[in-house]
Amino acid sequence: MDEIKNDVPEEEVEETLELPEVEEGVEDTTNWKAEAQKLREKAIAQRERTKTLKQKLAEAHKAVEVVAGTKPKPTTGELDETQLDYLDLKGISDSDEIDLIQRVMKNTGQTVRQALKEDYVQSKLQEIKDKRAVKEATPSSTKRAGAGATDNLDLAIAKFEQSGELPADFKLRSEVVNAMEKKTSASVPVWKR
Repeated sequence: MDEIKNDVPEEEVEETLELPEVEEGVEDTTNWKAEAQKLREKAIAQRERTKTLKQKLAEAHKAVEVVAGTKPKPTTGELDETQLDYLDLKGISDSDEIDLIQRVMKNTGQTVRQALKEDYVQSKLQEIKDKRAVKEATPSSTKRAGAGATDNLDLAIAKFEQSGELPADFKLRSEVVNAMEKKTSASVPVWKR
């Protein structure tokens, strides 16, 4: 990012250490403890200035990002009204389909439009729609729901009588053979067949 110029006035800071000069042969009367304390205070003041400048620079960067729109909006994982309206226009209104879109957006960080363009999402949406269509086309178990469930044994017997083919399932095959034996047996009365 380009360097941002702040309106913060820079204070003049002495960069050099001014140590007292001591001549040779003359006794050193410098208070080194006081000199060390001055340097310590100077370093502390410099750190404080640096800290405030960094804070102001960070605030300026945030302001630039907000104005430029480069900072992504924090996502809560839920779709807002405009996204839901967009999905509704695309024919996606079932809760399972919306949940799929939300999971993909959350996991990949994509937008709604980007998520809808993914082949994986398209195939999953088609799968959900196919399952729903099958479920809606299947009649419920009411009295008027058609012929209802038929017995597999009756179907297997009818198929055997038409084509002479026995089922592959051993249990069903033995039941078909026993039923045909009972049907054609001379020892079983007609009314019990």
